[in-house]
Amino acid sequence: MDDDEFFCLVSAVLDEARSAGVPVQVCCSAPDTRGFLRRAEYAVEAGASAIQVILPYYIQPDLEEAFAFVETAARACGEIPLVHYNTGHAKLTFQAKDYRSLKERVPTLIGTKLPRDEPLWISNVCRLVPDVSHFCGEYAFAANFAGGVKGMYSWLAVTNPRLTMRWYEACSSGDWNEAIRIQQLVNRFKLEVKTGWNGKSEAAINKADAALNPNIHCDLRVREPYRSCMQEDLDRARSWAERNFPELLEL
Repeated sequence: MDDDEFFCLVSAVLDEARSAGVPVQVCCSAPDTRGFLRRAEYAVEAGASAIQVILPYYIQPDLEEAFAFVETAARACGEIPLVHYNTGHAKLTFQAKDYRSLKERVPTLIGTKLPRDEPLWISNVCRLVPDVSHFCGEYAFAANFAGGVKGMYSWLAVTNPRLTMRWYEACSSGDWNEAIRIQQLVNRFKLEVKTGWNGKSEAAINKADAALNPNIHCDLRVREPYRSCMQEDLDRARSWAERNFPELLEL
């Protein structure tokens, strides 16, 4: 998205969330600092509850440059807290010791989205940096929750928010039989269905995730050069889920 499209989307989402009393964090990724600041300043003014930070990802910063970037983001956002998306797209991945140093320099850092489905690595981050809320993906969620994460960022919340909350509540209450049952089904759906979709980029796959939800009406098309998922991908996914994972489609 260009800036104008980004501003339009942020305004629409925040307006809708405000009417429902739901807090929203806005990811303001950009390949350069000025691009990030334009987006972050707009999101703060529009009423974002938090700003998600991704390091500039075209030219890889070293660790000190990365810390300086997050400090710049914090100054621009003022009292609005930051969440760091520790994505591999940014080339530099923060380790537990890095977060300990960063938290001292940026007190408004309140959360992370961690990139690796590796329970021991994630547990170590949670253990060494307990004053930050850490989140993970979905493919090792049950193990990572046991290791200290607070929740997850997941396509499942778009496809079926009720099922996502049921999974979270199973982990929170210690109902590990239910948590592991859902974990196994989520992983099977990935391996047996989503890996065969025509679209391979995250954008293409996430649009298909949304289209699986009958309450969300969106086109599958993504912009060049990326390939889009196809209607046949959704048809196969629904057919598989009806046989093997029916609750995925029960909203």
